[in-house]
Amino acid sequence: MSGWYTIAKWEFLRSGMKFSRKFVLAVLFTLVLLTIVSFAVSFTGMNLDQKIYSVFSTSQELNNIIEGDARFYILTDDVKDADLTIVEDRVYLSGTKKSVSAADALEKVFIAHRETVLASYNDINNSHPVWVTIHDLDRPESFQILGTATQKDGQVSDAGYENTGSIGNYKESTAATGQTSHIFSPEELEDLDNSNSKTLFNRQTIATPSYFMPPIPFTAILYSFLFIFPIYFVSQFYSSSILEERVNRRCELLLTAPLKSRDIILGKSIPYVLVTMVLLSVISLYIEKPSNIHELRTSIEMIGVIFPVLLLFFSLSFIAAIFSRSFKELTFAMVFFSVIVSGYLLFPAMFANIHSVSSISPMTLIVNLIEEGSISFGKYIFSTLPFYLVALSIYGFGTAIFREEDLFSQKTMKEKTLDCMELFLGAPLGSVFTLSIVSIPFVYMAQLMLIVMLFNLPLPYSIIVMIILSALVEEIAKSVGIYTIMKRGLKPVNLKTAVLLALLSGGGFFFGEKLVSVITLAPIASSAFGSVMTMGTLLLIPLLLHLFTAMITSLGVYFTGPRYYAFFLLAATGVHAIYNTYLLRGLFFG
Repeated sequence: MSGWYTIAKWEFLRSGMKFSRKFVLAVLFTLVLLTIVSFAVSFTGMNLDQKIYSVFSTSQELNNIIEGDARFYILTDDVKDADLTIVEDRVYLSGTKKSVSAADALEKVFIAHRETVLASYNDINNSHPVWVTIHDLDRPESFQILGTATQKDGQVSDAGYENTGSIGNYKESTAATGQTSHIFSPEELEDLDNSNSKTLFNRQTIATPSYFMPPIPFTAILYSFLFIFPIYFVSQFYSSSILEERVNRRCELLLTAPLKSRDIILGKSIPYVLVTMVLLSVISLYIEKPSNIHELRTSIEMIGVIFPVLLLFFSLSFIAAIFSRSFKELTFAMVFFSVIVSGYLLFPAMFANIHSVSSISPMTLIVNLIEEGSISFGKYIFSTLPFYLVALSIYGFGTAIFREEDLFSQKTMKEKTLDCMELFLGAPLGSVFTLSIVSIPFVYMAQLMLIVMLFNLPLPYSIIVMIILSALVEEIAKSVGIYTIMKRGLKPVNLKTAVLLALLSGGGFFFGEKLVSVITLAPIASSAFGSVMTMGTLLLIPLLLHLFTAMITSLGVYFTGPRYYAFFLLAATGVHAIYNTYLLRGLFFG
């Protein structure tokens, strides 16, 4: 216990001493200066779109109205340079794209002026006789088997809007879910102002026709950036610290100390994890602003959802720092992993509350927590279990090669990957059977990522590509252990060994695949992509398939050598893809 704690304390203090006092003072001075300047600018009324449209008008009354908007400025003589020219009751555009935008902005100015005049009468009952009550209805699932799902009776796919009548009255409305709600119209000017405004993450419930604003699309992306940015930022320092230890060879002192590799890695990781958790906690509290126990629990659940994402980011940063031979390679690896993981998180979350595929991303759970205040345990497992398993597996492989032979050598990424496989296979419980099971989370997450990439492609082409790439990922996972044994000569290579390795690898993959499918794939089992991943409830035929395709690669490498591994891997992928296509022929031919 004291070993990793000492490493963690030393890492925390050393990280803080990377910056000199002059640098810290300069950063603080810059922040203070920016705060003062921003505060001063807020009183000047300056903004980025100030005076971007020019208008020529001979009516002083119209000029007074238009000048109230900072985007416009009035021309008095040069009519040719005007974006808009107003003559009596007609508006003429200059013919440019900018003039079209100016006309749209001018229309909103007049609408706002009309609302201000009506509100000045202090007679809400007569000045605003029409109100719109807004109900956000659940959208039915439409992306099922080739998109042929039927819509239930009474369901509406878009938001519903209802005329509530005059002020002072209310109307009982029923949403598609059958629930009733009583929404009263405003009776005072303050209520009018509140109903015609909303914050970024809130939706209107009642508005005038002029001030009806549809909800901002893809708010999940905003949540994702709020949570992902601190993780990405701190992970940069984390990976740089590990690579710096390698480049400067200071890690040799740690390796000679009476400490285990896992204690060193744990000690070097904990400070960065704690700092990131503090930042994420502040963000969750800021978004939820808890005022009772239920809202506080929602904030805590947000941290529970984002924690596996943090683990995955940090595990990828850790393995990238070990595999990279220079800071240039580390930068490339970090950008690559960040783009992949960010896409995995962002793209499915864009379909939050629209389709079950969005449950792939933990950010969808964040959106559900903010909007509904709770999530089911099944959805949590489905979204976060791959992150937990992949992160722990990466840390396990990274810990295995956290040794002098790999840390201070110029081995390629392929060689270090084979070192990981070799050390795993040489462990007491290591074998191609267990390696195939351990590879399941990687295959599972890779296939979910394929769903993210192919979701917007037209059917059935997306299903065809999904079948081929899924088969390739699975065949790589089954054969990597066999390739390592034959490449490194870990066992005597003969026909009996090749057959035995194929049986163990295929059997282990089948066992792990069905176990993960039963536990986690229920939320998308009804979709076409879920069918590709689960292949139904068949048992014997998929088992024979995995054994046969593993046999193709194993025997091929045995007879021809490891250099033809890629050829037999593609051959096994072809057989696997043909089988999947035949099994899912109903998707293409009804």
